[in-house]
Amino acid sequence: MEDMSYWKEVWERKGRDTTKDLTILDGYEATTANVKEIAKNIIKELDIKESDSILEVACGAGGLAQYIKCKSYVGVDYSKSLVKKHIELLNNSVIHGEANNLIFKDKTFDKVFCFGAFHYFPNQEYAKKAIDEMKRVAKEAIFIGDLPVLSHREEHLLYDKNDFTDWKIIDGYYNPSRFNVVYKL
Repeated sequence: MEDMSYWKEVWERKGRDTTKDLTILDGYEATTANVKEIAKNIIKELDIKESDSILEVACGAGGLAQYIKCKSYVGVDYSKSLVKKHIELLNNSVIHGEANNLIFKDKTFDKVFCFGAFHYFPNQEYAKKAIDEMKRVAKEAIFIGDLPVLSHREEHLLYDKNDFTDWKIIDGYYNPSRFNVVYKL
């Protein structure tokens, strides 16, 4: 899927929903995902400490962010309505932006993560640029989660574990057709 307009509209619509339920706003309502458990696993994999500065790429309304305790949290998302909702609900520092063009200076954050968004990217080129941007702004480590090997939706971008040879590969947290990766800088 070369055009992200379909997914952008999906996420803009989610952000305009009047609910305050982060599970619904961030699209976990139709899955078996336990967001609190996912956050706990990301914290463990990245060894997030309260003294860390963290960037969450594709942060949505803050489903994972609500569980991240750190010195400095910043989120970025391409949905203006979800950015607004995230700020409303959690009062975090969140900006509107694209994963493949992060506005931050090199080595701004101790750790950077993205969960459950890479399958919404339009193509592998966009995904590679997003990874390069995450590496550029991170000082210590990067986590990318919920990468599908296969999917029930033809609109989802798929990934191959062989494309992550320099990364630690971890089984998916709730879906056996997905995997996670960690990169230490």
